[in-house]
Amino acid sequence: MTQIRKGPTTEATALRQLVKTNARELLRDGKTVFFVLLFPLLFLAMFLGLGYLNTGGSYQVAVEASAEQTQVIDKLAKAQGFHAEAWKADAPPAAGNLGGYDAIIGTGHGRAEVTVDASKFGALKGLRVALADSGIDSSRIDFRTPDGGRPFDPVKASLPTALVMALMSVAFFGTATPLIALRQRGTLRLLGTTPLRRRTFVVAQVPVRLALVAIQLLVLGSVAVSLGFLPLADAARLFATGLLGALMLFSFGYLVAARLRNPEIANGALAVLMPVVLLLGGLFLPMQMMPGFMQTICKAMPTTYLVDALNHDLTGAASTYGLTVDWLVLVGAAVVFGGLATRLFRWDQGEER
Repeated sequence: MTQIRKGPTTEATALRQLVKTNARELLRDGKTVFFVLLFPLLFLAMFLGLGYLNTGGSYQVAVEASAEQTQVIDKLAKAQGFHAEAWKADAPPAAGNLGGYDAIIGTGHGRAEVTVDASKFGALKGLRVALADSGIDSSRIDFRTPDGGRPFDPVKASLPTALVMALMSVAFFGTATPLIALRQRGTLRLLGTTPLRRRTFVVAQVPVRLALVAIQLLVLGSVAVSLGFLPLADAARLFATGLLGALMLFSFGYLVAARLRNPEIANGALAVLMPVVLLLGGLFLPMQMMPGFMQTICKAMPTTYLVDALNHDLTGAASTYGLTVDWLVLVGAAVVFGGLATRLFRWDQGEER
């Protein structure tokens, strides 16, 4: 193997060559490409299909008196399955009372408040489209159930889940597993006989993986913007959250790969870890419904703060900790995991230094 001489120029050349080699190796492995790129998109497509299948039905909608009332009724009249009329009572509907309708819409000052039967989530898309056609921006439409909660929207709910799965797939199956496979094949041991620094090798893994994350963020962000779930002005904030989350998860992936040499065992452990992270992060079950000891565990996991930030941007849920705290936790976890990974990384298990 060609000897790599020390020095800034030679080290930079080695870094560039390693980046190119990493890109080829990562994209050449069909299984890795599937889990990193296609699997999260298939998950998203499944929920998009679920949302589409539940858009049918017949819905009775009342629109409260306002300057936009006539226009909203006209737009809903053109939507298949919707029967809209003006709210007939003199007084506004009482809180929590739909008056026999499936949804009641109140508009004013360029905003819309929609109270919809929790079981009628199939109406959400049609309501959103009709209101947008009436000139009300999607970011200014607030959907609520009669009890004050938010209606379940399978498409909206799937976006943060798909994004977290995409980031974990890159970090686990696109980072940890390939590194462990290199150790098993003895490639890392050979690299250890050269002057190549561990830090240079670790840094060389980052560019292609960040490029994959950028593609995932662009695709999922575009879906969220096109469906009206994410205002275009907030896309940069989502992109920043995704990159910080990716760096944190990459660092954890490096830490997992620092010493292990059996990719099959690692794959099994990481495959089990993914649903655990999704569950404890609050994506499948609200944290408030968990027992006290589980809530304590959740708060200690950095992925919880990633989910908190993504849920705020993509589903409109109130942030539990605040974006500043979420970002600080992600940065802190990335530094801790990255530092431990660099310190514990070995070219070979038998290496003592």
